[in-house]
Amino acid sequence: MEKREPQAGVYVLANDRVFDWLSAFVTSFRIYNPALPLRLIPFDDRVARCEALVRQSQGEVYRDEAAFSRLEEIGSRLEIGKTATGPHWFRRFVVFSGPFDEFAYLDCRMLVLGDISSFAASAGTHGVPLLHYDAVINQVYNDGPIRLRFCKEGFGHGFSSNIWASRKGLFSLDQMEAAADELCAVRDQMNPRNTDQFFLNYLCDANGHRVCHIADLDSRLAHCAWARDRGSLYQDADGTWRKWDFGGLQHRRQMLFLHWAGIGLHPAMPHFSLYRRFRRPRIGPLGMIAENVAGLAGKIALRVRAHRILNGLYHRMRSH
Repeated sequence: MEKREPQAGVYVLANDRVFDWLSAFVTSFRIYNPALPLRLIPFDDRVARCEALVRQSQGEVYRDEAAFSRLEEIGSRLEIGKTATGPHWFRRFVVFSGPFDEFAYLDCRMLVLGDISSFAASAGTHGVPLLHYDAVINQVYNDGPIRLRFCKEGFGHGFSSNIWASRKGLFSLDQMEAAADELCAVRDQMNPRNTDQFFLNYLCDANGHRVCHIADLDSRLAHCAWARDRGSLYQDADGTWRKWDFGGLQHRRQMLFLHWAGIGLHPAMPHFSLYRRFRRPRIGPLGMIAENVAGLAGKIALRVRAHRILNGLYHRMRSH
């Protein structure tokens, strides 16, 4: 019997509340990846607009209600009242039993700025169980014995759960439920908010799975995709998106993704003009003027809010 080639694809999790983010994501994704399979994982039942958008872009919707129920139960057990929607985040882990043999999971609050087919298939190509992008360990593990042990053993990378690539079958639902049992006993050593993020890291670290930053394997890539990172973006002569940060370590490195993690959708957000370039639907001249005015006001408000003395006064007032 002829051997079947592994199928690679991309998953994204969304609902209609983040439709504006998803519209820019899908547009940018399809410009640079016209043939790469895309699957929408419904965040909840409010997905009619998102489903229509993804299907119009030659994508499909992937549902597994039985798995969703078990995954949300894991999220509920680990939630400590910081994020009401946290249990729904765990639906993303259905990717380990989904249709793709190798895959990339991407947050919808980003732009895809290049061909990511090799990233989607990178677990098979490089033989590493999971490859990731940004990493901030304080957003994963608190100080404590678990963090210390993982780091001493060469694990504990503390990667983001918003941009990563892996393979089908790396973890089963039974394994995930067992990990939840272990984590409930040490919940205080995990980040209070990012339940899905510390969960995925713990799955890899506790099971001894090697992980790797994709930019460590490809020196052409910028090491950080976060929109608030220093530097600007530009396109070179062949259309490749790069970071301009003269004198910085990432100067002229290729940007595959631009990610607005933890940033609200607003004209004052970093790189809003680039978001506006890819979003749908387009707005007219009056809308552009309104956005520019709102952006200026928002940037002034952010500067005021970020001022050290004013910010300190604000938090002291809230604490009383």
